[in-house]
Amino acid sequence: MLADASRARQSTVIRGGGTKIGWGRVPVAVDLVVDTTRLDRLVAHRHEDMTATVQAGVGLAALNRRLAEHDQRLPVESAFEGTTVGGLLATNDAGPLRHRYGTPRDLLIGVTLALADGRIVKAGGTVVKNVAGYDLGKLVCGSHGTLAAIVDATFKLLPVPRASATLVASYADTDELARDAAALAGSQVELMAFDLRMSERTGLQLLVRLASSPVATAALTREAKQVLSAQTLVVTSGAEQDLWAEQIRLPWAGQAAVVRLSWRPSDLPQVVSLVRRLTRAGCGPITLVGRIAGAGLLRFQGDARAVAASIADLRASALVGHVVLLRGSRELKDLVDVWGPDPGGAAAAARALKRMFDPSGILGAGRGVI
Repeated sequence: MLADASRARQSTVIRGGGTKIGWGRVPVAVDLVVDTTRLDRLVAHRHEDMTATVQAGVGLAALNRRLAEHDQRLPVESAFEGTTVGGLLATNDAGPLRHRYGTPRDLLIGVTLALADGRIVKAGGTVVKNVAGYDLGKLVCGSHGTLAAIVDATFKLLPVPRASATLVASYADTDELARDAAALAGSQVELMAFDLRMSERTGLQLLVRLASSPVATAALTREAKQVLSAQTLVVTSGAEQDLWAEQIRLPWAGQAAVVRLSWRPSDLPQVVSLVRRLTRAGCGPITLVGRIAGAGLLRFQGDARAVAASIADLRASALVGHVVLLRGSRELKDLVDVWGPDPGGAAAAARALKRMFDPSGILGAGRGVI
């Protein structure tokens, strides 16, 4: 299909579960949609080596159910039901477990791609330590389907923890939260997830997840509580699962605009103050959910012009970077560039890669960065 589309110069979109089909720029035209959901096989689960090869159309939830049969998992979360492995890699989307395990590109060790001219290429391998060929896997992670179609992927896996507990600390003062976060980050306590939440309903909170054996988890929980100065609630079992499910889905509730951004951990108090100023500037209640290490999502509920002005303010600030509009109305996308200004001239290199992998320029329909 891709070879035919290249010959006919058909504008083509690769689609998995369709959960993030609205991300990116508004396409000028789409001639062909290639659906990958029939690529639905778990090719191999090498549970002794803790690796798995899976086709791109397999759902993340279904994959982890299969891996759990051997007490293993791919430690990546998604806010969207129906997220496929291919879509996960194409957007490099990650949740709170990013603190411990990184993004999908950090867990990927091998990939098979279908290029725009119809060729099948492979990179990486099936073992954690390999140097087989160019690292094309990391190149296509976050490419939003603009370079090639992902056919299958090989991941390193992690064991499912035997016990888990989460500390929820609430703060009235941002500086106190930042001091506690810095103290915990600098301690010997090994954290599974380390998140910030600021919303109209919950106020300002720090969420700390600890997971290991039952004895080790209990010891880690005691150590973490001693570091935190705020009143702290310990959550376990089903309530803990519900808490993290809410944390992952919170930015995406309703149809509000969602913006991704990053910051230096040391600038966290100033970033929270910046978000509060945007709220007072007419954007309505703003929800901030993110990793303490410096990446997060903002949910805006104001009108398109107010949100566009807030995005411009964020991009003009030295406190935050990589400000990208992930979800927004057509009106909002007409007012702002989804991807933002070119950071340090990277667009020229990206265009060169695009010409190399997709010389006919058929992939992505103009939705991606390139």
